[in-house]
Amino acid sequence: MKLRAPRSILIGSGVLGGIAVLPIVARAQNSTASTSSNADYEPLGIDGSGTTNPSKCFWHIMSKFNEQIKLPTQFSYRAVGSGTGIKEFLGKGIEIDGVESDTYLPYNDFGSGDIPISAEDRSDASSRGIEFVQLPFALSAVSFFHSVPGVPSGEMGLSEIFNANITTWDDPEILDVNPGLVVERDYPIYVARRILGSSSTYSVTNYLRAQCPDGWSEDMTGSEIEWHPSTNGCDGSDLMTNCINENEGAIGYLDAAHGHEELLTEISLRNGDGRFLTSVSAGVEGVQAAVDLALWLNLSSYSSPYPSCLVSFFSSILRFFFPLANDNPREKRTYNQKQPGSNTWPITLVSYVYIRKDLSFIKNPARRTLLKAFATALFDPDYIGLCDRYGIVPAPLALKQLSIVGLEMLELDASASDDWSFEKDTMPGVGQGDYVISSRRQNFGLYEADRLADDLAPLIEEVRQLKLELASLKASAYSASGIAVGGSAAASLVIGLVVLAGMAVVN
Repeated sequence: MKLRAPRSILIGSGVLGGIAVLPIVARAQNSTASTSSNADYEPLGIDGSGTTNPSKCFWHIMSKFNEQIKLPTQFSYRAVGSGTGIKEFLGKGIEIDGVESDTYLPYNDFGSGDIPISAEDRSDASSRGIEFVQLPFALSAVSFFHSVPGVPSGEMGLSEIFNANITTWDDPEILDVNPGLVVERDYPIYVARRILGSSSTYSVTNYLRAQCPDGWSEDMTGSEIEWHPSTNGCDGSDLMTNCINENEGAIGYLDAAHGHEELLTEISLRNGDGRFLTSVSAGVEGVQAAVDLALWLNLSSYSSPYPSCLVSFFSSILRFFFPLANDNPREKRTYNQKQPGSNTWPITLVSYVYIRKDLSFIKNPARRTLLKAFATALFDPDYIGLCDRYGIVPAPLALKQLSIVGLEMLELDASASDDWSFEKDTMPGVGQGDYVISSRRQNFGLYEADRLADDLAPLIEEVRQLKLELASLKASAYSASGIAVGGSAAASLVIGLVVLAGMAVVN
């Protein structure tokens, strides 16, 4: 039975049992014949833009495609934030000659964000005949990090810090719940926050609202808000890292994997059970827990894994996770931040890929089918599994199953000769075809990079632990002498520890 597609739909992602969703086309592809449709080997590829959180994941999978495809290909992804990615996907709010304009023409082949496209934008697009699918493909944790000498634990009065009611680290409200924290008198807090439309801002402001409704107002939740003028804007995860690293007494927020990769110090957060934990102690299971329960509560009211009314079903999923996407943006809900479970992580992002159903704006039909192949790979363990090292957690099985329906809603308007297939096991002759994405092809540079990354992972974790120990030593030294450990001395100690750890790995 063929499902009729609604105008816009929030839909799940994945593969079933590791089986590639795209059909393997068992046909020999003669090089001369198949390249005639791509005169002079015009490079194929796709271009996306959006959220920074899964950017490394996109780049890695795109590099895999480049090495596994025989024809010249060029994939790219601009990590510019969820808000910009949505604007470029919809063709709305684009500045032209100094004036914001709505062209409704796509500026990318696909967009990506950690928030679903709003009900208002969905309705506006639908009224203009623009239909699209939103495919959630990954989960990730967001957390708060700091550069304070000493390691605060437990409650930090985060809402009071980020709305500038608390401006120094020796404020009694902080010291009362962190008796081991020793800092200079009137040690100033440098508050770092994202600029432009940011899904990280969306998630942390909703967390602050959920944890402290009296101290964090409704109008201070969203991907773009009016921050206190004393706060400091940082564009993107990389610059947020710099803001925290380069300013003493800084505190900010970003995707947890990126923060730990940069050896930043994480703050413990309170989850729905009232337990304080970090994203590391929560682990993959803690990130998935918030989503799994929400899905169960929504799916349990349906007798079939494929509800007959997909629009209603996905609307409920959307409202469950993302209150600002409701038709009424003031109807706030905070299920994600309040999910029960001892290890449940309270700030979990769901990353989406946005794809227009009508792909006729992509002139080459082989590029349309390649876009579908790339989207399929995001739900294939052989590809999304590459992203474990970046803190990316695959979407739950229920969403993966539903995503297959979403992928089949894409209107490719392409012949069978333009279909792409995946070679997982060796297929003599067929695997050498132009439109075959073969796992048997590799690039030595990427192979070596993957190998080195695996070797370095334990070292990076060891350095992170050493940095935490160093922070505690600095606090103890200050407590004993009344003099803070100097930055150069601390840096020398870190370098020495890293060198020793490196020697241990080599030996």
